Amino acid sequence: MRAPGEGVGSFALESAVDQLAHELGVDPVGLRMRNEPDRDPVSGKPFTRRNLREAYARGAERFGWAARSRAPRSMTAGGKLVGWGVATAFHMPFKLPADLTVRIGVDGSVLVRCAFHEIGVGAATAVTQITADALGVPVEAVTVEYGDTALPIGPGAGGSVQTASVAASVLEAGDELRRAALSLARRAPASPLHGLRPADVQPRDGGLHRADGAGETYAAILACAGRPALEARVGARSRVGRAVGQVRFMAGLVNDRRRWVRAATGAHFCEVQVDADTGEVRVTRWVSVFDVGRVVNAKLAASQLRGGVVMGIGAALSEETLVDARSGRIVNPGLAEYHVPVQADVPRLDVTYLDEPDPTMPLGLLGVGEVGITGAAAAVANAVHHATGVRVTDLPIRLDRLW
Repeated sequence: MRAPGEGVGSFALESAVDQLAHELGVDPVGLRMRNEPDRDPVSGKPFTRRNLREAYARGAERFGWAARSRAPRSMTAGGKLVGWGVATAFHMPFKLPADLTVRIGVDGSVLVRCAFHEIGVGAATAVTQITADALGVPVEAVTVEYGDTALPIGPGAGGSVQTASVAASVLEAGDELRRAALSLARRAPASPLHGLRPADVQPRDGGLHRADGAGETYAAILACAGRPALEARVGARSRVGRAVGQVRFMAGLVNDRRRWVRAATGAHFCEVQVDADTGEVRVTRWVSVFDVGRVVNAKLAASQLRGGVVMGIGAALSEETLVDARSGRIVNPGLAEYHVPVQADVPRLDVTYLDEPDPTMPLGLLGVGEVGITGAAAAVANAVHHATGVRVTDLPIRLDRLW
């Protein structure tokens, strides 16, 4: 029992593709490459971007896929059956409204206030970096206040939407602040920015600068103008305004979905070893390559993608919600009877990404929170089939389902 829905549905689809490859006697990577669509096969709409072929090519090279023997039960190591499996990752993100304020003080400090919540994935760190880049100030100058209902309404951490949603509003506020700061500087005859247009300056080194490097810091601009701070607000201040904003958002979302299909994608490569006597399955090697748009923070992105893979391994091998068929009640309500993966169950996860922006999203972001789990359980099951010749279609892959 888990989200996103693609994490569950991808197990059936990717297992079926692997079964098709086996029955045709072709390589499962080659089958996917040959049938990779130029447009969405369901709606016929174009993709905003889709580099799944490159993800598969890089992953296959890193994993050493060319050395795979196609026949099940044909690879062994240390007396154990070895199997290699592959599956596609796919998740469709979107963008939600994000109200926020950004304030630049005369001391050069920047304060961002937004009621998004941080569940341990580094959202505040990402917002700090995005703000610093948008205004051209050091990361150390930015403070982010979040997780408080007294703050402007922000998006939740779900659907891989939070970073892109907040980023869109930060970029809008940053543009407003740069214009306001330039407006102050243009009125100062001694300013190197006097008389310039917004297109003539760039944010860097804590302020606004011309192409030749001359410019002023925000602190200097505010001090010269006698202003304690500049503040920009994105989003409505009233209930009526928020309602109007929601209507506009829904209209924009519907129009966006009518035009194209946007998705984060990836390729999972998995190696398992199966004890021929006991049926015990161990994941021994893993490579994943993702196309998730632009990456704001390499460490945070890789950590989230690895976390998704770990959850996929758990779904494949150990996690099971037991339901009483008579009452419909869940009968394993605690973690004592619901076995999630621990360190001994997970090998080193080789996770990489293409880091190429999606042109239709703020900063080119696509989201990394949930695509990691999609297809992961199928990659394990496909590897188990390659190792044993047994096709498991009901998770988890228990011993009694193998022998």
